[in-house]
Order: sequence, then structure tokens, then C-alpha cells
Amino acid sequence: MPNPRVLVKRRKSVQNTRKITKTMEMVSTARLAKAQQAAIASRPYASKLREVIGDLASMAGGIEHPLLKEHSTPKKAVLIVMTSDRGLCAAFNSNTVRAARDFYRTLQGRGLEIELVAHGKKAQAALRYLGWDVTQSYVRVSDKPDYARAEEMGGSLIERFTSGDIDEAYVAYSVFKGLTAQVPTVEKLLPLSGLDGSPEGTEEKKSVATEYLFHPGPEKILAEMLPLVVKLSLFTAMLDSAAGEHSARRVAMKNATDAADDMIKSLTQSYNRARQGKITQEISEIVSGAEAL
Repeated sequence: MPNPRVLVKRRKSVQNTRKITKTMEMVSTARLAKAQQAAIASRPYASKLREVIGDLASMAGGIEHPLLKEHSTPKKAVLIVMTSDRGLCAAFNSNTVRAARDFYRTLQGRGLEIELVAHGKKAQAALRYLGWDVTQSYVRVSDKPDYARAEEMGGSLIERFTSGDIDEAYVAYSVFKGLTAQVPTVEKLLPLSGLDGSPEGTEEKKSVATEYLFHPGPEKILAEMLPLVVKLSLFTAMLDSAAGEHSARRVAMKNATDAADDMIKSLTQSYNRARQGKITQEISEIVSGAEAL
């Protein structure tokens, strides 16, 4: 028969754990509202920017730009892996790392030298666990998307790409699809392609053409706007990753809280049975002793 004191201690321990998981669920819910709004609000701007640039490039005709040009013999690629800094968010980080790992091996199969950049402590730890060198890390920043950081990272990639130091650049992150869905993906940053208004390149371009008057000229306009696509893609990835992190943690903590409730109920029933059994046993001993006298 279980010891009632042991059951009480276990139940108390589970109740304390439940307080923590419930608090984390409430905190993640509060943070998710802001992160979700920011992630969703950035998409129309990013989509329209790509659409406008696509129209400009097609209507101007034959415009070339270093960021649009594929390098003839690519030798080196940069892969940015975005995860959270903290855990307790189910498979959110592991799914992103798995997608990055598979794509890393794809790049290896092409014979490319790969430079890894970790955005988040979990990415840094996972990549080092795999035995891969991380050239640069950004930690304690996963839940604080900052355009200045995206501008810094994007500017560095653009400078290295145009100088020929790198030939391709990618970012692995989780796309925020909804409160319970985060889809790990790898997006190509450089060279730029698919500037048709669809970030994923799956939507057909509108057949209605838009006419533009260029001033000071399409070349100068594109020279200013194309770097924005790279930086905005990084910033959008940061926003999606932050929203996905809070969403995944909210769901994970809710499941943990529900499991704690079930465990507390089960322990309470076991305690009541053990207590009742012990009382019955004591009564039986008293009656037996009285009959023996």
C-alpha cells in the first residue's frame, strides 16, 4: 500500500510544477499577442516590395544588378540558423535545426564551403553538438526582433556577396502559420530571385501590369530597393521565429499544465484510497485487539 505521506509530497511537488507551467503559459500568451501582430503586419509590406521590384525589373528590361546575378562557379555559402534562446517550446527548435542540417548536407553535396551563423542559443548549442564550426553567434536576441540587427546582418552579407567573398546566402527558420503551426523552412537570401510579390514563390503573378514613370531611373531605384529585400527578409524571419517561439511555448506549457492537473487528480485519488485503507486497517486492529481481550 502506498505511503500517504509520500503521496502528499509528490502531489505538492506536482502542484508547484503546475504553478510554474501555468505562469509560463500566461507569459507566453501575453508575449504571443504582440509578436503575432508584428509578424503578420510585416508580410504585406514585404510582399508588395517584392512585387514592385519585380514589375520594375521586368518593365525596365535587361537591367542587371550584382544582387540578382548568379555566380558562375559558387564555392562558398552562408547559412543562418534562427532558433530561440530558451527551451521548453516542444519541437520548435529541433525542427528548425533538422531543416538546417538537411540543407547543410545538400550544400555539402554540391561541394560548397559552408559558413554557419547561429541566431539564438539553441542554434549555437545544436550546431556545436553536431561538430560544425559556428563563425558568428547572436544570443539573447531571439524574442527581441530588431531591424537594426537585420540591417547589420543583411549589409554584411550584401557586401561579401558583391565582393565575391561568398556566392550564396540562406536563412533557416520557422514560418509562423498560426497559433499551433510553425513550419521550418530554408529561404534563399542571395542571389535574389523570385521577386514577384510572393515570398514563397508559389503564387502566380497578377496579369494586370502596372505602369511606372522612373525618376531618377530604374537602375538607381533598384540599387536602393534590392538591398531592402535582403534586410527585410531577415527581419521577417526574426519576427516569424519570435512569434513561433512564443506560440510553441504556450502550447507546450498548456499541455504540461493539463498533464499536471491529471497527475494531481490521480495522486489525490491514490492518497484518499491509501488513507482510507490505513484507517480501515487501524479499525480492524482495534477490533481484533478488543476481541482478543
